[in-house]
Amino acid sequence: MKDYGHEYADIFYYTPNEFEKLGGLWPLRTGHNVAKANYSVGPRVIECFSFHFVLSGEVTLSGLGGETVLKKGSMFCLFPNVKHSYWVSQYDSESPLQMHWLAFNGPQAELLVKRTGITERKPYLHNKLTAELAELLKACMKPIENREKDGDLQLQIMLYRIFELLSRPLPDVSDGNDWLSTCLRYMETHYAEGITVSDIAQFIGMHRSHLSSRFKRCTGMSPRELLIKLRMERAGEMLQSRTLSITEIALSLGYTDLYTFSRAFCTYYGISPSSYRRRLLSPNEMINV
Repeated sequence: MKDYGHEYADIFYYTPNEFEKLGGLWPLRTGHNVAKANYSVGPRVIECFSFHFVLSGEVTLSGLGGETVLKKGSMFCLFPNVKHSYWVSQYDSESPLQMHWLAFNGPQAELLVKRTGITERKPYLHNKLTAELAELLKACMKPIENREKDGDLQLQIMLYRIFELLSRPLPDVSDGNDWLSTCLRYMETHYAEGITVSDIAQFIGMHRSHLSSRFKRCTGMSPRELLIKLRMERAGEMLQSRTLSITEIALSLGYTDLYTFSRAFCTYYGISPSSYRRRLLSPNEMINV
């Protein structure tokens, strides 16, 4: 990272090509920083939109809506030609303010920003920096920095994906058990699609280990145990079918192969899927695996 006096930062600039300008959105610059104790930006205006994501520490943002303190996981947007300033809220050498930013423009930019719920008077969102979004922001830096072949197409995909993630509603995990009901609905809807505990944690916006411990305190079982329960109960129902093979049932429940499914089934029921089926169906109703 380069020393800029008030911060250490990597900054990458991007000039959109003619193809990108035919579309609705293009990047202009991206980067990430580690702020020093004297970090302060503005008052100033810029001519584009710019998203800033707080990776650690705290930042105070001042704009049309007054002053707001934003912590790790939050983000804010700078609007074109709107005066703003931001600075370190309280410097902590062990957890300094770190941010990742992405500046962009285009005829769709304003409409896309509005879809996230951000406005000029409330230009921020809390608890939006999921693991998936953080990885996507890092991925955007590569084609911007290196100008790879077909990088413009990659950037288009990633930019719209960023807006899709920001527009996706996330539950407020501090509000009672709303997070739990959201988890349960998600698991009950997608358990047969091979989802993992990491997928659930990413969706809910919690760290995986924190989700697992909190989930178990509330339900008496871990998220992994509930996923297995949902799949095995459905497997028991499907084994009553006279038309589905055990391999087809395994694939239908998100397992990659028959062996993995059979092992999980035996662990759960203490009996193989084929033996379970034999108890349910008479010999003349059996089908091949």
